[in-house]
Amino acid sequence: MAMKSVYETSSGLDGHMILNLLEQYRISGRIEGEHLQGGMGELQALGFVRVMVAEEDYEQAKQIIREWEALQPPDETHSPVPRETNGIQLFLAGVIIGAALMYWLLKLGAA
Repeated sequence: MAMKSVYETSSGLDGHMILNLLEQYRISGRIEGEHLQGGMGELQALGFVRVMVAEEDYEQAKQIIREWEALQPPDETHSPVPRETNGIQLFLAGVIIGAALMYWLLKLGAA
């Protein structure tokens, strides 16, 4: 039976959640690439985890996933309002760190 990727994510947990959603509609599938995450360490591995379904179930599975995604609340982790940075604070922090580094280097050179 030929399988087709219906959903890609960087998280095994998300992949299993989608597979469980599809199984509620009697669409069976499998997860591929879940164990590749460990090879990436702390980095996010985009698209390594795939939910695979039979080709004949692909269109129905895509529709179920689209409907589910439409019901999800917007991702608020990426605020459209830029965070303000105070340039003078960054400048002063750089001056203090630079002065401390120079003091330490001069002290080492005198020893």
